[in-house]
Amino acid sequence: MTAPIDLTKLPDYLRGQRWFAGKAWPIKSVSTVDHVNVDLPGDRSFTLAVVEVVYELGSPERYLLPVLPSEEGVKDAFEDAEVLRALFQLIREKRELPSASGKLVGEWLDTPEGLIALPSPLPVRRLQVEQSNTSVVVGEQLILKVIRKLEAGINPEYEVGRFLATKTSFRATPTLLGALQSEGPAGATLAVVHRFIPDVTDGWRYTLDCFRQGPRLSDAFLKDLRVLGERLGQLHHALASSTDDPAFAPEPLLAEDVQRWSASIVGEMGVTLSQAARHSPELENRREDLIGHARQLAHVPPSGQKIRIHGDLHLGQVLRSGGDWLLFDFEGEPGRSFAQRREKYSALRDVAGMLRSFDYAEATVRLEGQPEGDRLQPARQAFLEGYRATTAGAAFLPQSEASFTAMLGAFELEKMLYEVRYELQNRPDWVRIPVQALMRMEVRK
Repeated sequence: MTAPIDLTKLPDYLRGQRWFAGKAWPIKSVSTVDHVNVDLPGDRSFTLAVVEVVYELGSPERYLLPVLPSEEGVKDAFEDAEVLRALFQLIREKRELPSASGKLVGEWLDTPEGLIALPSPLPVRRLQVEQSNTSVVVGEQLILKVIRKLEAGINPEYEVGRFLATKTSFRATPTLLGALQSEGPAGATLAVVHRFIPDVTDGWRYTLDCFRQGPRLSDAFLKDLRVLGERLGQLHHALASSTDDPAFAPEPLLAEDVQRWSASIVGEMGVTLSQAARHSPELENRREDLIGHARQLAHVPPSGQKIRIHGDLHLGQVLRSGGDWLLFDFEGEPGRSFAQRREKYSALRDVAGMLRSFDYAEATVRLEGQPEGDRLQPARQAFLEGYRATTAGAAFLPQSEASFTAMLGAFELEKMLYEVRYELQNRPDWVRIPVQALMRMEVRK
């Protein structure tokens, strides 16, 4: 089985792709670690290849390349609609294909949602907004996401989506319907299929529009935020519902857990404040107070449970559709490994992520010229009211109010540090948003 890829031309090709993350690094070599030929109508075929990029510095990365035979050496096969249909049918028909070093396995979930009827011939539409992955709308009812940058191990988006679809009744999400896996030495999740939700507004834009309407939030929007809190509470109940799946079964929260999380935040603070000092030297004046805040987490009496969580929850990870909210994208924080993203954690980490997102919304409208108003605290309060009403007495939450408050504060601090690092790397003009939050963070003595 010969892959029709001119490896000598791959470095230039990769640098021109939106989804390629290594544009800034000199490439030492590119090799094909696995590939499989997939038949197309008319005696044609395309190759699905996993290539490994080795850099002059840093760790190698693997990418998924769908390619057609071409005199240019490399041609993106996704420019051909037949290729998109063929890739989807591999999943829908649960097909297995031998590859050079393993096999390709399509999976279609046997759930009521999986019985969906699709038109024939099947219309496919590649979304023009390219991000780190490639998305294709299938029959205007499903969305196929092809994962370009691959990581070995169990993909949390696939794992959590599959658990919710097959083991729980939680449906406030674009339900997972299928996936494509590479098994063998190049093992990875290559693609996932979800229900397609048309005419949606993402939660970030919806919230900004409401924050822009004046100094006070409307009662209708505050009600929406209470419902958002309820949906997150329902997600946590669903994720904590397993008793027989080791990957999802809740575990008691132990003293060593809060001590480990505290130490991790203190460590992240050292790195982050050192990086931020050139842009925001005033943070140095708060270093000891903030370290003390993080260390308080280690002394919280352990209660409640560790469960699987969303892991990267913010307003960009929720959708507004039909007057309700949908939570999606269970990949977790991109900067963490799959193993780290699959760790069980306090549910309050997701709550902290959403609270930080409201702070970003307020900062954004202020930067746009909106006058200071009474928006942030009412938004936080409404969201928390909805969450706490839905999770009252839940075994996965701390038993005391003091522990709830202390843990939530520590996880907000952790999220602020992540935001500082992210903004320094990607949007230096925005770093003042988390920096200002760190500066005004109340420190309990």
